[in-house]
Amino acid sequence: MRKIPTFFWEYKKHTPPVIDLETYRLHIKGDIKNPQILSLAELDKFIPSVELTRRFYCVNGWSLASLWKGYKLTALLDAIEPNADSHYLKVTSCGGYEDITKISKLVRGDAMLVTHMDGEPLNPKRGSPIRLMLFDMYQFKGVKQIQSIEVVKAYKPGTWQKVGYSDATIQPYPHLQIDSNEQAMPDESVL
Repeated sequence: MRKIPTFFWEYKKHTPPVIDLETYRLHIKGDIKNPQILSLAELDKFIPSVELTRRFYCVNGWSLASLWKGYKLTALLDAIEPNADSHYLKVTSCGGYEDITKISKLVRGDAMLVTHMDGEPLNPKRGSPIRLMLFDMYQFKGVKQIQSIEVVKAYKPGTWQKVGYSDATIQPYPHLQIDSNEQAMPDESVL
């Protein structure tokens, strides 16, 4: 088994909340025609799950190609029908971490709501039960342990933007590919 760096947990000196998967519910709300409150089993019936092998890039200079299982954000958006004048997605974690990103950026990057990595359910530090996974942006935009997804009209700074981070663009410098232990430039598709 390969050694994978711990994906950054958002709060220093804080461990991820323990989430009871039986009582967990994902709240999908905002400027949409079809709001939902879904258990993981209900989410699996609401939109189709997919498995994709994609490379994850960390702001700390490493990357990892893995098999991700979850749901394409485009499938969720199709099912909830955002209002035409609402262009942002606000995602909030069970611990209060939040991010707001333009929906068009998330769609262009083929964002996913991920539940599994390499055939195993995510553990709490990696975002269990569900996290937003972005493959063309750094992961401070990828909220872990999602509690709610809300379509909104206006942008407001999220948790990391409030402390000074602004550009989530994957930078054009070599990243250590921990699956091959080689330094490599990011894929052209993410630059």
